Amino acid sequence: MDRVWVDRQTPGVYKALLAVAKQARAAAEDAGLDRRIAELINLRISQINGCVHCLDTHHRAALRAGVTEQEIAVLAGWRRGGPFSARDRAVLGLAEVTATLPDEAELERAYAEAAEQLSPDQISTTIWIATTIGAFNRVSILSKHPTRARKEDAVMTDPTTTTVARNAEKNRYEIHYGGELAGFTEYIERGQDTDFIHTEIDKAFGGKGLGNILAKQALDDVIARGRTIIAHCPFIKAYLDKHPEYDPHVVGKGVVR
Repeated sequence: MDRVWVDRQTPGVYKALLAVAKQARAAAEDAGLDRRIAELINLRISQINGCVHCLDTHHRAALRAGVTEQEIAVLAGWRRGGPFSARDRAVLGLAEVTATLPDEAELERAYAEAAEQLSPDQISTTIWIATTIGAFNRVSILSKHPTRARKEDAVMTDPTTTTVARNAEKNRYEIHYGGELAGFTEYIERGQDTDFIHTEIDKAFGGKGLGNILAKQALDDVIARGRTIIAHCPFIKAYLDKHPEYDPHVVGKGVVR
């Protein structure tokens, strides 16, 4: 039986939903939750609802926003570990109960965990993003939107991998995409401080979110090695400003001298 594509049948309502989703994302960014977090929510709620069309769409959007392939691969098991920060887990927990509306006790637990990591604005915008992607899931599932094979999937023989590694000899972290050097972020080490001074992504690899991937993994490595962070590089500084979970390790923020 043919389905009614409700987005086409009543386009005015669908456009209004798109506008709400856009406003929710903008409010989230203003509150300090960047597009990476929004796409993690979109993917997780689409997993819960089983929306194939939305999963396909937001898989690509997530990669552009800086979500790693590893994060996508293990997202369904985020409660049991993986490369997710405490704030990531708080957001995902709150998003899940928004989608599933469990019993009051479970909802209260998720809300309490969120309140420990998130501001009121971040809690509100997380709920809004989870609500809007849930609406899109229902539109796509009930309309039976198709998921077509991607052209690149038909010709790709080896999966493209993204790796970040510290090159101690050159004092920089390097990101490789598909085996090629795609960019780097340079640093100077002074005592216990790692001072990021310059970040560069080759134009040939633009639009893939590699800068965010590089920044996240470089900063995580610095912290794992017990060092503190200074950011004279504008890109790294902007990334840190959007990710307050790093504040305890940043000189001038959580590190006061």
